[in-house]
Amino acid sequence: MMKTKPVATTLLVVMAIIFLISYPQRQDMFWAFIMHVSGAAMIGGLADWYAVTALFTKPLGIPFKTAILPRSKERLIQMGRTMLSEELLRVPQMYYAIKKERVMVRIIEYGMSDVGQGQMRDILYGVGNQVLSHMDIEPMRQEINKAIYKGVTNWKATPLVILFGRCMLERQTASVFWLYFNRTCQRVIASNQVYPYLYRVMLDIMKTYTKDSFFRELAIAFGGDGLSPERLVETVQKKAVQFLKENESIDSALGRYVWGQAIRFFNNLETNAEWQAFIEEHKDQWIKMVLEEWEGKLIDGDTVDWKRLMDIIIGRFNVLGTEILLNPDKQAPFERFFLLRSIPWLQKLNPLIDKVVGQELSRYSPEEITQIVRGKMYYDLQMVRINGSLVGAVLGGIFYGLYLLIEGVLK
Repeated sequence: MMKTKPVATTLLVVMAIIFLISYPQRQDMFWAFIMHVSGAAMIGGLADWYAVTALFTKPLGIPFKTAILPRSKERLIQMGRTMLSEELLRVPQMYYAIKKERVMVRIIEYGMSDVGQGQMRDILYGVGNQVLSHMDIEPMRQEINKAIYKGVTNWKATPLVILFGRCMLERQTASVFWLYFNRTCQRVIASNQVYPYLYRVMLDIMKTYTKDSFFRELAIAFGGDGLSPERLVETVQKKAVQFLKENESIDSALGRYVWGQAIRFFNNLETNAEWQAFIEEHKDQWIKMVLEEWEGKLIDGDTVDWKRLMDIIIGRFNVLGTEILLNPDKQAPFERFFLLRSIPWLQKLNPLIDKVVGQELSRYSPEEITQIVRGKMYYDLQMVRINGSLVGAVLGGIFYGLYLLIEGVLK
């Protein structure tokens, strides 16, 4: 790249020298041709030198319409925000990339892998030992005893699920759970195991963005490594972890939102017949098994053997996951549910992307932005200068030839 600058400047100087040498001998047809070719090349090179230089500085001290990039920081920031938040990472494009990637199936596959199983155990054991151990289980014990008394068949499992959720969402328990869940998400997002999934989604988004659009491909190309799928995924991981760290408290904006959504979910569960039907449909398969284990095994006095309960949950997850992976018909409702729930999150994510891009670009001074653009486009801009000289030389020769032809015809 650095070799191109001397070539462009050297070519301009050589054309000027040739023009000065040939000008006194312009009466000779050969030297006249050389003069026109070199003169046109010199003028073309000078014009493109001025145009390229005017992007970054004030050539010859001329202030009018020069130093364009240093004066256009706000416009460049707005262009970057528009490109990323309104074009490249639009909600529809992210939605269809997630849909194509079948994220829900990927989550199940990952959860059933050796690495996923290890992480699930760590998470669930941690939730049981560090979060649920703070929860008052007496209301649940009463509900369990009532279920055993009435018999599982005639007993509705939904009230127990709602009661469990509300016990978990008491402020003290919810605070501990949110902190634990938040930090677990940080570890998962930053892990190498998640990178391939994010990379495929980002690659698909970029392919959709540049499909049948030369100018968008050009914009991505000018972005260089900064707009490569690898760099974008690394940035997403870094910013997501940073965002979660800033919202570890239950009183943070994200903490309050998630807490409120969880409370709203269990409130809606009281009236949502479809969700209740799903719970009751699976009740006989797994609630009965839990009840058989509960008294004397899972509960010892006022404490619960959460480790054993979490092992039961993991076992049921593996059974359900295997059924879903082997039966495409069972995958469809889970995919639909996941995609439906992802839409509001993607809508909330889009303004966040816009904000992050604006903050990142605002950190740079006009001079730094100018240097970044100059570095990314250095080779291309220098080739513009070289092409300006070459095109000028060709046109100079053609026009001089046409002049001689017309002069000969008129004579």
